[in-house]
Amino acid sequence: MVEVVDPIRDAIVKELMLFRKQPGHPGPHRLDGLFHLIEALGEGIPERAFDELTRLYEDLGRDPETTVGAFFYLCGWNVGLGTIEERRARYIAEHYSGEKTAPWRRAKKGMHELATIIRDRDETDRPSVVVSIFQSGAAFQPILDFTLAHESWQPPIVIVNGDKVDLDFHVHKDPKRDDRYARRFVLPDAPLDTTVGHGQQMGRISVHWPMPVWPTWRLLAWVPEPWILTQMRTVRNRAVEVSLNSY
Repeated sequence: MVEVVDPIRDAIVKELMLFRKQPGHPGPHRLDGLFHLIEALGEGIPERAFDELTRLYEDLGRDPETTVGAFFYLCGWNVGLGTIEERRARYIAEHYSGEKTAPWRRAKKGMHELATIIRDRDETDRPSVVVSIFQSGAAFQPILDFTLAHESWQPPIVIVNGDKVDLDFHVHKDPKRDDRYARRFVLPDAPLDTTVGHGQQMGRISVHWPMPVWPTWRLLAWVPEPWILTQMRTVRNRAVEVSLNSY
């Protein structure tokens, strides 16, 4: 099994650890300096990020017997106390009578689960694909732009008009951003079937890119013919399909 690498998720885990260690009851003040949590949950606003974290507590963390609930308990939700050690001691007294390290393991698992949930909600710092379509006469030319950071990845599968395209997928440093990698594919012209009926597909391109960190998809289409409609359909974490339809 390929190890999933996502530096943003790793950073969220570290910030959740810092958030958990702080004394007293949780509040927006605890998010000071925790950039990734503030960005992922609050779009740069600490108060909004804390409100979202509180909603996650309400939805997932009210039961301290669960993994996520154990994490929120050790954060001090409805518990307070001066140190995380004091919260752990109370957790053992109230909810666990076995091995004293068990709360740490349970809360650690919950912290990683919560980080995955937070990362999944974050629409920034993701791999991205831009599908550009240029139609001229009875043909269209697709151009694909891929960008990613240091996430683990696998090559995309591209299908044009039902035929798989052979891609030599490797990436280069993005000249615009040091922390990103990019690759552009200018594909050859593909024919449009001008004999189809109204509402039928004349041409189609599909990009399957099942990434561990779901990518964002964008479409740029230049279609001068008023009777050709461009349609885009996405499967969030796996694929995009763009078709040119008779209209």
